Amino acid sequence: MGTITHIESQGEKRDLRAAFQIELEQSGLSTARAADQIGRHASSITRWLNGTYTGDNDAVAADVERWLDTRADAAKRSLDGAGLDRHAETSASRQITSALAYAHAAGDIVAIIGKPGRGKTWASERYCAGRTNAFYLSVSSAVFSLPGLLSLVGEAIGAGRHHRSALDAERTIIDRLRDRQALIVVDEAHHLRDKLLDELRIIRDRAGCGLALVADETIRMALARCQQVDGRIGLRIDLATQPTSDVEDIAAGVLGRRPTKAELKILNAVGKGPGGLHAMRRLLGRAWMVTQAADRDAIEAADITAAADEGTAVDEGTAAQRAG
Repeated sequence: MGTITHIESQGEKRDLRAAFQIELEQSGLSTARAADQIGRHASSITRWLNGTYTGDNDAVAADVERWLDTRADAAKRSLDGAGLDRHAETSASRQITSALAYAHAAGDIVAIIGKPGRGKTWASERYCAGRTNAFYLSVSSAVFSLPGLLSLVGEAIGAGRHHRSALDAERTIIDRLRDRQALIVVDEAHHLRDKLLDELRIIRDRAGCGLALVADETIRMALARCQQVDGRIGLRIDLATQPTSDVEDIAAGVLGRRPTKAELKILNAVGKGPGGLHAMRRLLGRAWMVTQAADRDAIEAADITAAADEGTAVDEGTAAQRAG
């Protein structure tokens, strides 16, 4: 009986090895990358695959099986096919692109300000990806020192992130940008302290490049304190409102058609609420998952309603947990 169990165990492991190899081929992952995700050394996984591992084979097999199950679950819930990343030209994206093009051509400073979910990052990244000498970087509250900021800027423009001093970094960055008709786009700029905003202004002034500060509304307070920066802003874009046409254009790209009035009412309410277009895309993602579960290819009105109800239930549950 023990021999039969052993043989069955070996058969199961061979099937697991085959499943592992198939997953590598379909995903394009290397054995080393998969091993890193599993939490094992690549050499251990390789020897296990070859049947030459002298350690605890059952433990390795269990780790591999968990990894395969995790990836299978993720694939079922993947939004890759939902089309959420399709680009849609909206009034906001056109305003942002126009402002960035102006700063790029004129070497001026522009401020693009709006609530989260207005498409600021989307349009900024797209502009920089399609233009020569347009450099995008995103900052966070972790960037609170001059060396930290200069490291990010240096890396973004190809001047390196490691320098002997802040002064050396500044000079290298300015030399790199000068006479290149360049543009620096700083996303999430509201995280930067006053002196760091002014450092960006200094780089722009001395290099003669354009500078775009992309931020939420809290940057207004910092700009009010930084007259050297505020006084040099040549163009300000205020994305205070969320046009219904933007919601409709983005939804049409995902749905493959124009949304109906009933659908647009739901989408517009979400798109103009907290999270803006981010929240609307998440709603469409949930609707697409409802569609997939029903074995259909196209999102229907009922799917959007179901997704909205599901989101409301999640929000209410979260609020109840916080209140408790």
